[in-house]
Amino acid sequence: MHGYSTDSGERRVVPLLLASVAIALAWVSYRILAASHVSVPWWLDAPSSLAFYGALNELFDKYLWRNGLVSRLGLVRIPNLAGQWHGYLVSSFDGHEKRHHLVITIFQSWTHIVVFLTTATSMSRSCAAVIQVDDPEGVALTYQYQNQPLADAMKTMHMHCGTAMLRVSNGGCLVGDYYAGRDRRTFGRICCRRQLRNPQTDAESVSTASGAKGDASRLRITDILDWTVGLATTARMRAQGEGLI
Repeated sequence: MHGYSTDSGERRVVPLLLASVAIALAWVSYRILAASHVSVPWWLDAPSSLAFYGALNELFDKYLWRNGLVSRLGLVRIPNLAGQWHGYLVSSFDGHEKRHHLVITIFQSWTHIVVFLTTATSMSRSCAAVIQVDDPEGVALTYQYQNQPLADAMKTMHMHCGTAMLRVSNGGCLVGDYYAGRDRRTFGRICCRRQLRNPQTDAESVSTASGAKGDASRLRITDILDWTVGLATTARMRAQGEGLI
């Protein structure tokens, strides 16, 4: 996954709160060790405020930020968009005459996100994103993507980049516009609704960085791509393949 920016100020406040909790936990641990007359080796810095902070930060980034209580307390305003979104797009490629089925799969943590969009003939992956929460028109997800046509797509389709600008409607839908860059030069509208079942939102499950997280992460990525290709093949059979985004 890649990082994403936001206009919410929570990322300035939450780290300070986590640091305060970490210091408190370190002090409690010190008192417990002192009362138990337990000594630790000189090379082990325990209890360590930094260790507690690292653990709390990782826990918050992956899990706690999605907790309803955290949201009700106002600590987190970033929406949890993780899940599968099914819907359609209309494209200028065919004059906006036909609805083309698509599936958007979003993996998200508090600081990282990745957006996969699959159609009958291609699949795209986000490379940069921003989530706006203070926009008067509502929560917005804007991301830049790289699109890869499937092996048997039309010869006129090539790898290209583009941008999608989606808003979360009151009905729980993602609705917005996209436009493709050089070569394709197409644009259109996307509308989709989240399904009940959400995919795993563990950051490591979709990490495609430099491979620093090891072969296990790369295997997970392969599984995701295999699933995506299978889904696209099924959709292609239904839609009889046309050039899309």
